[in-house]
Amino acid sequence: MAEQQENKDWLDKLGEFFSKIFINPNKDIAYSIRKRGNDEIEIRDSIFDGYARGFIRFILFVGFLIVGFGGGNSLNKPFASQINDFKITFARAYNPDERIMPIYKDYLEMYNTPGTLTSQKPLMSYEEYSKPYLDRWKYKKVHIYLYGVFFTFILFLFFLPRPRGFRVNRKKRVIYWQTIFGSHAIAFVPEQGDPLGGINHSRFGLYAFGSHERFSLQVWIDDYLSKRRVTALFGVYPSPSSEHNAQILRAIRAYLTEDNPEFLKYVGRDFKNFGLKFNIALCNAFALRVPFSRKKADRAIELALTEWNKKTPNQKQGWFNERRATQKIINERHLREELDNEVK
Repeated sequence: MAEQQENKDWLDKLGEFFSKIFINPNKDIAYSIRKRGNDEIEIRDSIFDGYARGFIRFILFVGFLIVGFGGGNSLNKPFASQINDFKITFARAYNPDERIMPIYKDYLEMYNTPGTLTSQKPLMSYEEYSKPYLDRWKYKKVHIYLYGVFFTFILFLFFLPRPRGFRVNRKKRVIYWQTIFGSHAIAFVPEQGDPLGGINHSRFGLYAFGSHERFSLQVWIDDYLSKRRVTALFGVYPSPSSEHNAQILRAIRAYLTEDNPEFLKYVGRDFKNFGLKFNIALCNAFALRVPFSRKKADRAIELALTEWNKKTPNQKQGWFNERRATQKIINERHLREELDNEVK
């Protein structure tokens, strides 16, 4: 009996080990959250990051196949016609004699052959003969530059920059977003109650190619200073699961209420892109980064906190009550669609 129990304990430990490796849902959180210093995390933008990049890469891949293997090309020699056209254009732009001299030699041969129409006309020097060609090709260098601009643009689209996500700063107790235009939307974290009480959210935002399922995490932030209400879709695209948005919200709550929450063990300094989910890597890997201005963010947060701290406790609570009322409306709307937006 003791031996059987020992074997069972060993199997349980082995099962727990493999479950942590392969089916631990906390590992998926790294696709959407990364650390930014000791007291801040960032939640990845969804639509303008993964979806836009994945869609563009799909279009580029289809175009690559059509151009590379169509139009006279073959499976053995893809892009052969395009490469040949570029070589001709390059020679005409930078070494025109390479293209003109063989033609001129044919002209001399015709001139020295009695009875041909060419032999009956005055002999043209090489300079005279080449002039019409050089006049026709004088803008070929511009074409080479356009080739360079085109390929640079294609590379830019392939490595489409990663927009900034929204950030949670547990030291200053704010949730904020530095938009692509450099402005800031800043919300506060209540001292008591739900840490997400300063923002509104929906687990069921629009989801491109979602087969009628909605997995995008939509977040609204009512900027305290400008009174603007901004919104965007966050979390990794494509989503690892229908529960991933709930994981993100639970992780944010844990980050604001616990010193060392469990999910931080699986989160690094950058978003996770590679794993068992190839479609996530396809849409998110090898992205350029949009610069984040730390000084500008700190300045905006301090300004907002200064104004916030001038308010009385009742005024602060009133601000949170407005967010809570809006969240209730969002939840009720989803309930009518038979969707549970509550995350406990």
